[in-house]
Amino acid sequence: MTGYNHKITNGSLIRGEHLKLSRAKAIYKAATVHPYIKDVLCYVNGKGDAVIKMRLTHLEIPDEPIYEINAEEEIAIICHPEDINIPEVYALRKNFPTELPHSNARSFARPVSLCVSDVAFADIRPQFNAHDFLNSIRRWFSLNSINKLHESNRPLEVFFGFQEVCCILNERSDANPYIKYSKKANYSSTLEFVEKSKATHYLVGIPTEKIHASNFVHIPQTMGDLKGVQSTGQFSLTDSLLDILTKTVAGKSTLPLVLLIFITQTNEENKKTSHNLFLIKTNHSPKDIVHKKMILCKNAFEKWFYELSVEVVLLEFMTSRNGNAINNGIKEWFKKVSVVGTGTLGSAVIDHFVRQGCSEEINLVDCDILLPHNLSRHTLTTDKVMTSKVRSIKDSYHGILFQKINAIDGNFLTLSRNDRERLFKDTELLMDFSTSIAVERKLANDERTFRKCTSFLNPKGDDVVLLIEDKDRISRLDFLEMDYYRNLIVDERFAHHLEQTETVSTNTFSCRSESMILNYENVRVLSAIISKQIRKYYALGQACLSIWHFDAENGIVSRLPMTITDWHLETQGNIQVYISNAVEKEIQIMVNASPDKETGGCLFGSYDRDHNSIYVYYMKPAPEDSIHTSVSFVRGFKGLTDEYKRITKLTYNQVRYLGEWHSHPNALSTPSDTDKKQFEELREEQQSQDLPFVQIIHGNNGLFVTAVM
Repeated sequence: MTGYNHKITNGSLIRGEHLKLSRAKAIYKAATVHPYIKDVLCYVNGKGDAVIKMRLTHLEIPDEPIYEINAEEEIAIICHPEDINIPEVYALRKNFPTELPHSNARSFARPVSLCVSDVAFADIRPQFNAHDFLNSIRRWFSLNSINKLHESNRPLEVFFGFQEVCCILNERSDANPYIKYSKKANYSSTLEFVEKSKATHYLVGIPTEKIHASNFVHIPQTMGDLKGVQSTGQFSLTDSLLDILTKTVAGKSTLPLVLLIFITQTNEENKKTSHNLFLIKTNHSPKDIVHKKMILCKNAFEKWFYELSVEVVLLEFMTSRNGNAINNGIKEWFKKVSVVGTGTLGSAVIDHFVRQGCSEEINLVDCDILLPHNLSRHTLTTDKVMTSKVRSIKDSYHGILFQKINAIDGNFLTLSRNDRERLFKDTELLMDFSTSIAVERKLANDERTFRKCTSFLNPKGDDVVLLIEDKDRISRLDFLEMDYYRNLIVDERFAHHLEQTETVSTNTFSCRSESMILNYENVRVLSAIISKQIRKYYALGQACLSIWHFDAENGIVSRLPMTITDWHLETQGNIQVYISNAVEKEIQIMVNASPDKETGGCLFGSYDRDHNSIYVYYMKPAPEDSIHTSVSFVRGFKGLTDEYKRITKLTYNQVRYLGEWHSHPNALSTPSDTDKKQFEELREEQQSQDLPFVQIIHGNNGLFVTAVM
């Protein structure tokens, strides 16, 4: 081994078998049996570090390497008693190149520190293998010799040890030089471009065309250390700085100076882009530096200037909407979505959309405030209690670049014309989490072409329901709502879906101030599913009516799809009567089964006075005590009360008795005098209870429908 007098690798010679550090022992043993390693020597220094020096032979180096690496290289490996970091590796050759990728900056220029692993030591420590470690060092030399050790587009080819890291919080507009620099912890800080009155520092940006590790073979500590760092053209960073300060208004600033070093690159499309690399902080203002340059002679000024202390601060960038999308693997996103309702489920889905970068712009509408009991399930935190939910949600994502969030603090049902235009303009999808039937129905009847969806949790919080329209809006939200009720009635899988849960008192505002007991873990699991499913069905262009059930005990989520039906519209003056094709099919089956005698049954469904609509989606066949003849039908009563109680409970009081139907075998559906009389009698009875009434007659020419609201 060649004798090198590097302080960091010096120590007292010791036999390898006498090493005390287990990590060092393993490396020594692996080195002594490695076929391409020789001259292994061990040392121990005063701090208890073990230093193992060796010569690597037969390195795979081409005849004309890009970097000057030899087929044989001498290295030193240093193991520390704490054993919390990967052993340090140094190239010992006196003229070993310093500009290589993956070399670590130290407070000294030589020996050159090598970064031989791109994996955190904590991740590989349990399976650390000394032989593999030595081979990773050999690989470092071989790949660096052909410049293949890292990505070609990496702008800064140096790893600074553990230095302060600063996050830039916002975009720089109009070359604004005023920044607010805030220390957050010993090794972290933030930088924000602000107006002059709020600034703590003055920023000067200096571009560089190329940054190599050779510029930073050790961490700069004085302005003089920056003389060797080349800026654009033939200027160093210090020359460029002085030129800017003496020739521009920057030299008049009295705030402490911060240098922003950035690199300019040209992409494949010949478009130039800039990447911020790091900051260099000083305690002196530009005005101080310019003043000293004016009053001091050249030698005196340079002595003063090059001895100024500097601190290098690495830069992180505040996440952006696009960055969130990339990090989450989101390849397609919305230009603009709108959200009505920012409660438990709504706030969770909004959180998913923002953190995943799913939409460039998001509109939020709600008139609610964050009450203390909301904190058990809401995404907002305690400091937002008694504030507007929409405004606080907007504020909580402040700083995510290129993520636009608009807050409309108001009731959707009573929004002003201007607010409605703000909400709807250019919206691609409107998501309703308001749990308000009135909101959903208003959205369904809005004629704008963008799609709508609504989602809500069941009372127990173990089911989440999604209704989303198809791209042509044939399956409107109100139709999907009615199909939802029908599925609850006819499908035994949903027998317990709307069962009520316990409630807890939340405040003293009113006797109704109670909140359902829902598990927050369920909410987060189901909200993630809904977020993804909304985007899935939007992309497919299909309608969706489905329930996802979470079995928390076994950690299983099951999808329970519901049947979507087609709807037939009958207009009665200003009344729209919508009849599910499922009901029409059931009527036809009964008619076919009774070709010579009249038959019939009861009609059930929902109505909407805001939009003068009646929805018929369930039919109860004629009870067994009904009377059938070839020219008449008298519907019986047996079992009807129990059936009405059953379907009312299953749908949580959303189903109403709407009217009657009967058939005209082998005749037209034109109502007879008896039919007209029956209609008037039942109409009066229903109207006395402020309820609508529908009559349907089936004949060989189709259906006759009449109704009153």
